[in-house]
Amino acid sequence: MPLTISNRSTEKDVRDWLDNNGFAGKTAKLNEFELHAIQRPGWIQVFKFCVRVKCLPLSNQGSESESDDRPGWLEMFGVVLDDERERDPHLKTQVWLFEEDAEREKKLNIVSADLLTCQQGQNGELVATALFTLIVLSITIVVLSWFQ
Repeated sequence: MPLTISNRSTEKDVRDWLDNNGFAGKTAKLNEFELHAIQRPGWIQVFKFCVRVKCLPLSNQGSESESDDRPGWLEMFGVVLDDERERDPHLKTQVWLFEEDAEREKKLNIVSADLLTCQQGQNGELVATALFTLIVLSITIVVLSWFQ
């Protein structure tokens, strides 16, 4: 059974990325948004997901009839590399979309090569690391709010 730890902040970053890259991020349906790999102590995380997303019409590119050639709703497979240490949103979250699951799996293998990966039946260490990360992030936010 896959690990179903998700991250609302990262999901929002994916929606923003979709909005900035020709898709309707606000109406996108993110499915199977799952933690795939993590680097200790947990700042770097890799998620995989499926998304049902609508392409936005091409603006400023040719006539209206050309933009009608773009497909409407698409089912795509995605990979997210998120670095919680980064403040710059362009560096913090990297997103890749693929039409085929096999393409996504290749990218997951490359991106998570040196990370702890979640494998079926062997995710105890990964779960502990992810939970530790969530606790540390929560404490950090509370402490930082005291000093502001």
